[in-house]
This record gives sequence, structure tokens and C-alpha cells, in this order.
Amino acid sequence: MRRVDSLRCSLWGRTFGSPVMLASGTAGFGLELHRMGCLEGVAAVVSKGTTLRPRAGNPPPRVWETRMGLLNSIGLANPGVHHIVREVLPEADSLPCPVIVNVSGDTEEEFAEVVSLLEGSPVPFGYEVNVSCPNVARGGMSFGADPLVVERVSALVRSASSRPFSVKLTPNAGDMAETAMAACAGGADAITVCNTFLGMKVDWRTGRPAMRRGVAGYTSPALLPLVVASVHAVSEAVGVPVLASGGVSRAEDLLELMAAGAEMVQVGSLVLRRPCAAGELLRDAGELLR
Repeated sequence: MRRVDSLRCSLWGRTFGSPVMLASGTAGFGLELHRMGCLEGVAAVVSKGTTLRPRAGNPPPRVWETRMGLLNSIGLANPGVHHIVREVLPEADSLPCPVIVNVSGDTEEEFAEVVSLLEGSPVPFGYEVNVSCPNVARGGMSFGADPLVVERVSALVRSASSRPFSVKLTPNAGDMAETAMAACAGGADAITVCNTFLGMKVDWRTGRPAMRRGVAGYTSPALLPLVVASVHAVSEAVGVPVLASGGVSRAEDLLELMAAGAEMVQVGSLVLRRPCAAGELLRDAGELLR
């Protein structure tokens, strides 16, 4: 843990004046927010999840608001890596901040295959390897729950690219510190802590879940203490940067996660409510430090 006295931070050889990143799945590739003028204060955009083949995603409803947070069951809907390399990344090259491409796969080898195809574009600053999506039938929990599998996936990605990458962990199984060490043993250059927590909404009138798949990913400001504890545990266990993700609703949360050991902090659900939240957080955090 440390005392926070500056918002300047560094990641993978680059220095940033803001620690705020946009979390995967909440901002696409940043293009719409850029057109709206809402990328002020954003150090980097972590893209929507990218897979080898196009995915239609889970059936609706995909988002359900609760009293204290948000359930989502998107299912990695995306047009596939070939379309993204050909159509999306060239436009994303105009963003005022770097793009980190979030990568997922149905098999261990598929993670590396997606990264290999992304290597054909000069745009990605690096990658975020998603071994932890809680709302897809394959390519999620089964990978992130086993440190040995996480190490193998990391090693495959490392062999496919010289660009830096982070591994995004799950909070829903296993010991995150142990899994983080396995990711680093495989060659990871950072650890993202963490993906969404498992949640569920049930209609008591019918006895049926709100989401067609039953469980979904849950995000909420109430989860902040859990994320703070996980960031601290992982940062103590590994020697690479930790990227915090989850629970941020105000500038104090941002600074607390940095004090717990995060080099940078991803913001997600807050941006869905307030698209320009990154700039607001940066200004408010600066005022607190002053």
C-alpha cells in the first residue's frame, strides 16, 4: 500500500497524466465517445471483447438494473477479429488515447490465434486477455479458475506477440494472487483485477431468472471493498502493474484503489450512466490531492 500524491502513472514504457482507463465492454472501441467529446481524462480505452469468429451474444434481456448495481449478460457479442482488424481499428487509430484490445477465445489456442491476427494492425498498444468472462458458455470461468490453464494461455499469447498484455482475472473462483502469479509465469506484463462478480435476479412471481442464462455479471459501487482487497493481495504477489477494475463511482474510489496497489484504474458502469465520467473523476481527484 502507498500514499497517493500524484495522478501521473506509467504502463508498459509509457507515461500518462491520468490513471483512468475505460473498462472493456462499456465503451466499444471508444469511437462513439470520441465523437461525443467524452474521452477527456481517458488514459487508454480497453476495447470490447474480440473473438476469432463473430458472436451474436446472449439472448435479451442483456442488462438488468438492480437497486444497488447492474447485471449484464452480453455474451461477448462482437463482429469477430477479421472485421475488427479491417474495419474498426483503422478508425480507432484516430483516438487521442491508446487502445488496448480485449481478447477472448473458446480454446486455449484460440487466444493466441486472435492475437496473431491483431498483430497485423499497428493500432493496439497491447492486449487484455480475458480468461474470466462469467456469462458465456465457454471461454470464461473454465479458463480463469485454473492457474495452470491461465499460465498456458499466457504463454501462448506471449509466443504470438511481443506487445505487452494484461490478464483479466475472475473473482468467482480460486485464489486471485495464485492465478496472477501463474499469468506472470506465462509471460503476462500486467494483471487486471477483476472481471464482474456472479449475480442473479429472480422474479418471485414466476420463479424464473431475469436473464435467460440465469447468472450474469454484477457491477456495483458496493463491490469496491472487495476489489480493493483483491488489488492489494495481487499487487503484493506480483511484480507487474495491477490494473484495478470494479466499484468506482467517485474520485475517492479511484485514489483508494491506487493506494491499495493499482497502477491504473478502469471505469465501466459509471461511464454507461455518465459518458464523460473519466474527465470528472480526473478533475475531482486532482482537487482532492490539492
